[in-house]
Amino acid sequence: MNPPKVIATDLDRTLLQSGGTTSERTRAALDMAMERGAHVIAVTARPIRWLDRLKPCFSRLPHVIASNGAVCYDLGAGRAYDTRPFETATLPKLLSGLRAALPDARIAMETAYGLVREDGYELSTFDRDGDDAGRLVVPFEDLAGAVADQPVLKLLTTDRTRDSAEMFAEASPAVGTLGHLTYSTRYGVLELGPPGVTKATTLAAWCAARDIDAADVVTFGDMPNDIPMLGWAGRSYAVANALPEVKDAAKGVTASNDDDGVALIVEELFDTRG
Repeated sequence: MNPPKVIATDLDRTLLQSGGTTSERTRAALDMAMERGAHVIAVTARPIRWLDRLKPCFSRLPHVIASNGAVCYDLGAGRAYDTRPFETATLPKLLSGLRAALPDARIAMETAYGLVREDGYELSTFDRDGDDAGRLVVPFEDLAGAVADQPVLKLLTTDRTRDSAEMFAEASPAVGTLGHLTYSTRYGVLELGPPGVTKATTLAAWCAARDIDAADVVTFGDMPNDIPMLGWAGRSYAVANALPEVKDAAKGVTASNDDDGVALIVEELFDTRG
């Protein structure tokens, strides 16, 4: 079996260990793959605001597909490209639908320039600990107007007292075909992307632009937002700590993120385990 031309991996709880970094083994495996001509792509729900802090996790910087496919990012150059935002006209309907479906949740919008949120939206640890000058707080009724001149890449809905899967079931009818609803944590956060935009669609477009077929791609993930790319790639693996439905969607299961599951498969695919 030929080694892959592309290694596309989710970050949190898949490639990154519980402490938020990579092991020496993982860095060595990815370096080896790149030395042998493979592209490494971090395919993540993280916004571009959170990407520069990834640099210490890699010896050689990977490509990045961020915000669940809504934007690509050149980590070395600090440049965003291939942005796939919402149609502005759909935002008021989506906002009102989410509020009706999840009245106790709070909503934010991830734009190309920063986060716009309503009061009460619970910030991520990354935002609480970082210097995020792009953060703006407005009343709920002003959210759509506050982003009228900005590319909106993702809507976020949080209620940390809830389970994400339950929130997903309640919000799905309100979203319908106006967006792609998913989640990347179990703890009360939904992520809504533009319609037809997933990790898989942007990864497929990235590969097609370089004449790389799905058969030459291996993907790794752990949460429902990874399922589309696990199904698209010729080879795919869920880590051992993934949700059951993610394991069902993948073509194989590897060790957990804390046990170097991605590195184990990369070593095997490049026949370097000895």
